[in-house]
Amino acid sequence: MVDYIKQIAQDLIHEPPRGRPAVILQALLGELERLDPRDFLAAGQANLVRVRISIKDLLNNYPSISTEYLLIARKVAQSAYEVLDFYGGEGSRAVSRSFGFVKARELRTIIERDYRELALNLLPSGAWKSTVVMAGSILEAILFDGLTADATVKAKALAAQNAPKKLDLSKGEWKLHDLIKVAVELGRIPADRADAIDTILRDYRNFIHPMKELRSAHPCTEAEAFMAKGALDSVCNHLTPP
Repeated sequence: MVDYIKQIAQDLIHEPPRGRPAVILQALLGELERLDPRDFLAAGQANLVRVRISIKDLLNNYPSISTEYLLIARKVAQSAYEVLDFYGGEGSRAVSRSFGFVKARELRTIIERDYRELALNLLPSGAWKSTVVMAGSILEAILFDGLTADATVKAKALAAQNAPKKLDLSKGEWKLHDLIKVAVELGRIPADRADAIDTILRDYRNFIHPMKELRSAHPCTEAEAFMAKGALDSVCNHLTPP
């Protein structure tokens, strides 16, 4: 989506050309001005505007190319490169999910980071296999938190009929299939969605290892990627308070 703009920024970050940095800066500014701040995540909207202002200031107030000019150009280009990570695509308005239902703060931070990568980078770029793997990983983390963050719920999970008795929940030994079954048993996710979710994502770990992927004979195409994200969003929608 914006990889070509990042490449322009990188040209200035790594080796600012002494003969024509202003031309590259002008091109970078032109591309950034085509982007709508509303299509950025909230954390990047103000920074996009700041980067544009910084480039204009550099172009207008530094008539000669000096060491200072090149240093500032490199810093501005770095800022431009970083702010593009918050871009969600044209017309996306970059709406991100809230994961306030995840109680473990550090785990919630990881989930938010991974979901952003899934929604803004992997799926839009056509990385189907990576999308399925990431969606499965996020769902596993969400269900793990839901079954372990509260001591009472954890005790019920361990005593559940579908709990794998020889695996340690606290050590993350339960598979996604186990987490789903117990979450349904405890009423944390609806049973009518569980089978579909389990079918779509239970084997996501197989995609991490090429040989397992070959043996599974399970395709990983655009359809699987969108179903995987849909399954994840379905669970999140159920867990998000109205």
